[in-house]
Amino acid sequence: MATLSSDERAIVDTVREFVDREVRPVVRELEHANEYPEKLIEQMKRMGIFGLAIPEPWGDAPVSMPCYALVTAELARGWMSLAGAMGGHTVVAKLLLTFGTDEQKDQYLPRMATGEIRATMALTEPGGGSDLQAITTQARRDGSGDSAAYVINGTKTWITNSRRSQLIALLCKTDPNAEPKHRGVSILLVEHGPGLTVSRDLPSSATRAWRAANWPSTTTARRRRRCSAGPKGRASRR
Repeated sequence: MATLSSDERAIVDTVREFVDREVRPVVRELEHANEYPEKLIEQMKRMGIFGLAIPEPWGDAPVSMPCYALVTAELARGWMSLAGAMGGHTVVAKLLLTFGTDEQKDQYLPRMATGEIRATMALTEPGGGSDLQAITTQARRDGSGDSAAYVINGTKTWITNSRRSQLIALLCKTDPNAEPKHRGVSILLVEHGPGLTVSRDLPSSATRAWRAANWPSTTTARRRRRCSAGPKGRASRR
């Protein structure tokens, strides 16, 4: 921990104490009950854990990478599910910081920093494996001007925290005919609402509290045009 500032060492110490005092005594019971750790997540919000990678003016000054890695390790020491809940959220925060518009940053990042909004990613599809260029979920632009929107059709599976998240970074094809295929892949920011259906929770022996779930093939959602995170058709480079 020699590379950490005094404030960062205090953060790691606080998380370590939280894990020893609050997490480890209850993790076996929660794991076997297949119960979502709502109380622990709420404590993580109050501790500022979901905002550790979000800078001012949307959050506090972010911690260094060594500090973030040590916080992740401490959470995983107590329960991998908690480290996973923070990790996926942070990936979306970094996506917004790097590629999001000013409007998107102002809309989402302050509430992501406090944990009011927790984010996840929707990449995997049934039968798709790790070949993200082979995804079949499509987003078609509909309308023009301020009324323009994307109409999204497709199926996703193994979406971590899909029931509990408030913001989803959705990988889809906005140009299914593009060559090479990766040029037609984009990321849209999707909130829960009409047309988005979570069909069932999926079992996971290692990280049950992540609540991975399936979105059925009937999912059809209409989202406003400004939901695109970064240039359209460039998601495979992010």
